Amino acid sequence: MDLIKEIILTLTDADKKEFEQFLSRKRPGSTRKDVEIFRKLYEQHNYSGKQKNNLKGDQNYHALRKRISKSLTNFVILKKSIEEQKENKRDGMVLLVSYFIERNKFKAAWELLVKEEKNAEKVNNIELNLKIQRLKLSILPYFNQELFPSIKNKMLDLQTKQSKLDEFQLYFIEIKNHLKLKIAEGSVESPSGIIKNALKRYKTLKTEYNNPIIHLKVIEIIRAAYIINKKFKVFAEVVQKYYDEFSKEAFENSSEINTFAQIEYIMSYTFLNTRNFEKSEKHLEKLTNLMQQSELVKLNFQGRHMAIKSFIQVFQLQINEAIASSEDFLLKEKKKISMQEYLNLSLNLSGYLITVGAYSKAIKILNFMSESDNYYQKTMGREWLVRKDMILAIVQTSLGNTEYSLKIINNIEKKHSDMLNTEQYRMVGPFISLFKNYIKNPHEVNQEKLSDFEEKIKLKKDRVFRDPRLIIFYAWMRSRYTKKDAYDILIEEYERIT
Repeated sequence: MDLIKEIILTLTDADKKEFEQFLSRKRPGSTRKDVEIFRKLYEQHNYSGKQKNNLKGDQNYHALRKRISKSLTNFVILKKSIEEQKENKRDGMVLLVSYFIERNKFKAAWELLVKEEKNAEKVNNIELNLKIQRLKLSILPYFNQELFPSIKNKMLDLQTKQSKLDEFQLYFIEIKNHLKLKIAEGSVESPSGIIKNALKRYKTLKTEYNNPIIHLKVIEIIRAAYIINKKFKVFAEVVQKYYDEFSKEAFENSSEINTFAQIEYIMSYTFLNTRNFEKSEKHLEKLTNLMQQSELVKLNFQGRHMAIKSFIQVFQLQINEAIASSEDFLLKEKKKISMQEYLNLSLNLSGYLITVGAYSKAIKILNFMSESDNYYQKTMGREWLVRKDMILAIVQTSLGNTEYSLKIINNIEKKHSDMLNTEQYRMVGPFISLFKNYIKNPHEVNQEKLSDFEEKIKLKKDRVFRDPRLIIFYAWMRSRYTKKDAYDILIEEYERIT
């Protein structure tokens, strides 16, 4: 692992300037090029164009890299410590207590522990309180031995509470792993038994802990119950009720701003999937405010924020703005977001491009997705892989490569037949039939044949197009059968079903 690269990719421009000052706190000698090399490395790792590093041949280069790596590590640790102090996190004080204990300053250590214990109990921080009690036990052989019975009872009580939290966490991890596996497989079976047990454990915690992290985990657990079988509308109703129950006190906890951001993202994404763009925008605006308050939140959510924002723009007659903002974001922020976010944004962009007929630009994006199907299925999920291949088939057809397009479509049918036979994906088969019919008889397709087909399969658009991404595929297909503009059809169909 390149530690320098990994840290640099987390730095904001403000962090960069602050680190350069940190790096220059000692007057460098004539052969010290720390800041110069750091700036070159920062450019190299943050921007797409390869920056030539003329210092690699310098005999001191590796020694300088080692020094920069150590300085970056110290800088991040110091910055994190300062941030935690601002957020009133108390783990740093525990380290100070350990420092006093190591030097036999038991009275000073004890006084700090008593103070920190009150803070831990005030915010119901079980884990921190356990650390405090263990530190008290380490002092007792030399100081305040008569308090042993009360500390022992408190420790046992805290351990019981911590075990409940740990058990809940184990269920949470099991559900998340199960969800990831099901998405990769394209399965529509929900892990209902595990979820019931997890929510049962939650009920025993709810009265004791007003903790935003637990709120988030419960939302994600409930989400897992519905996301696999595509019941987004039901989930939206359930999660809205739960969201409304959150106390103001929980959301006023500034130390958990990243947790609140995740909750707002889930809410916005949920309403996006049910075409309730008004509510989606409402929660997206809250996420925007949190991103403005915290560079960490901005770093973690800017990719997902862009994905939702651009999709809403498409349905607000701003598809050109959605394309431009997505292209600009991917160009500037590619290295700042995860591979999953990059692939998802790129595929969304290719979907927007086929809607406006920009097939040459779309194929350039898709050509870069050259990894194996197994890689994309494992990384992004089976549904994402099918969507990618569908868009690729549309592009190849539009560019005149019909034989290759048929090969892609046949491959989808062959590889994913088990998934396509389920209720949740029942419209993919008819879409493929329409697609093949168009490829084989492009001059014979018309509105009448499309209507006959829709009547034959009893197409219920309001139900089928709950996921707005499906309208993009239908709009393109209908544009071929009716000889109309695909984007006009997309907006027309959206307005018809809202």
